[in-house]
Amino acid sequence: MKRNKEILKQNENGITLIALVITIIVLLILAGVSIAMLTGENGILTQAQRAKEETENAQANEENLLGGYEDAIYEATGDVKQVDDSNPGVLEGSGTKEDPFIINSIEDLIVFADNVTKGTNTYQDQYVELGLSLDFNSDKSYVNPNREDYAKYGYNGKLKEVLNTSGFIPIGTMEWTYIDEVIEKGNLFYGNFEGKGYKIYNLKIQQEKNVGENTYIDSGMFTENYGTIQNVCIENGNNSTTMSGGKYLAVGLLVALNYGEISNCYTTGNVSTSKTDWGCNVGGLVASNSGTIKECYNAANVTVKYSDWEKRIGGLVGVNEDTGIIENVYNIGHVNGRLIDGQTDNTRCLIGGIIGRNIGKVKNAYSIGNVKDENNNISVTKIGGAIGENKLVNGLPEEAEATNCYYLENTISASEANTTISDAGESKSSAQMKSQEFLDLLNQDNSGMWKFSSGKNNGYPVLYWE
Repeated sequence: MKRNKEILKQNENGITLIALVITIIVLLILAGVSIAMLTGENGILTQAQRAKEETENAQANEENLLGGYEDAIYEATGDVKQVDDSNPGVLEGSGTKEDPFIINSIEDLIVFADNVTKGTNTYQDQYVELGLSLDFNSDKSYVNPNREDYAKYGYNGKLKEVLNTSGFIPIGTMEWTYIDEVIEKGNLFYGNFEGKGYKIYNLKIQQEKNVGENTYIDSGMFTENYGTIQNVCIENGNNSTTMSGGKYLAVGLLVALNYGEISNCYTTGNVSTSKTDWGCNVGGLVASNSGTIKECYNAANVTVKYSDWEKRIGGLVGVNEDTGIIENVYNIGHVNGRLIDGQTDNTRCLIGGIIGRNIGKVKNAYSIGNVKDENNNISVTKIGGAIGENKLVNGLPEEAEATNCYYLENTISASEANTTISDAGESKSSAQMKSQEFLDLLNQDNSGMWKFSSGKNNGYPVLYWE
C-alpha cells in the first residue's frame, strides 16, 4: 500500500509539472511570444537545450579530465592476495602454450625482466602468464618484501622499498645506439605475455639519463615488444623517465616501442618526462607503434616538457608509424605539452588526445581527455582532440588513414600564435557521445566490439571485455 501511494504521488507530481509547463507556454503566447520564438532555431526552448548540453560537456570535462590519477600510492584492495610462491625467482611451467611460465610474485617478475634484459631468454615462441594481481606497494605481493639479496638484478637495499623509490627496471635493454645507420639494440622481448586480466598496481619507473649523442632510450614496463602482449592492466602506474643528450626518447607505461601486437590492455596513472633536444615520442599506453594495437584504452595523464626539434605526444600513443595499425581504442587521460622557458623557435610539437602523430592506420577511436599545449607562442604546434597530425611522409600520399575518430568538444586548449588545430577527427558533444547513434558508429564494422556499461566510464562507450 505504501508503494502504491508513492507511485500515485510521483504521478501527481508529474501531472502537476506538465500542467505548469503548459500554463507557462500559454501565458507566453498571450504575452505575444510566438511558437517560433519558443521552438525555432534560436527559440527559448532550443537555447535552453543548448545550455543543457553545454553544462553536460562542462561537467564531463570536470569529471573525466581534471581529476585524473594522482601521483600517489593507490590502495589496491580485494583482488590483491598473499602470494604463494615456494620458489621465488623461478618461473613455474615449461613455457609452452599449454604449460606457460607463471609469474607468481614480484620476485618472479623481476627475474623475468632480468632474463630478457641480459639476454638469458628473449622468450621467443614461448608463453608467460601472470598468476595473480600484483601490487608493488603491498607486502602481500612479495614472498619477502624486505629481502636484500637482489642487488644482482639491480636492486640495492630492501626490495619493496627500492621498487617504490628508485623504481622498476624495465623488461628489455633500455639504451641502444644508432651508428652509421647500424642499429645496436641489445636484448628485447619476442614472446607471448598474457596478463589474464590481472592487475599490476603502483608500477613505478624512474630513470634520469644523461647520454651520448647517438643514444636512444626506451622506457616502459616493456622497452620494446616484438611478440604479443594481451590482457594486461596497469593501475596507477607512474613513468617519469627523463633524458638529456642523446637522440630519441620513447616513454610509455606499458611499452615504449611496439613492433608486435598489443590487445585488451589498459593503463592508468601518470606519464611525465622532459626532453631538451632532438626528438621524443610519449604516450600513456605506448610511445611509438609500428605493430598492432587493438581493443585498448588509456586513462593515464601525459605531461611533457620539451624544447628543440620534434616531439610527438598522445594520450594513447605518441606516434603511429607507417606500418602501425590501431583499432577500437579510446583515451580518457589528459595530455599536456609545455615548452621549456627560454627555448628557441626550433621546436615542433604534435599533440593529440589519441595520437600525437599518425602516419599509419587508425580506426574506431575516441578521446574525451583534455589536450593542452603551453608553447609561449614560440614553438610550432599542431594539436588535435583526436590526432595532432595525420600525414604520411617520404613521397607517400598526404593523408594517413584515420577512420571513425572522434573527440569531445571543447577539450582543446592552445595558444593562438604558431598553432594549427588538426582537422583529423570529428568533434562531438557529451550527449552525442553517450548516445546509441555514437555506439552504432563505433560498431558499424565490428558489431559488439563496443558497449555501454552501467556505472562505468561516466556513460561513454567501453570495450566488450570491460
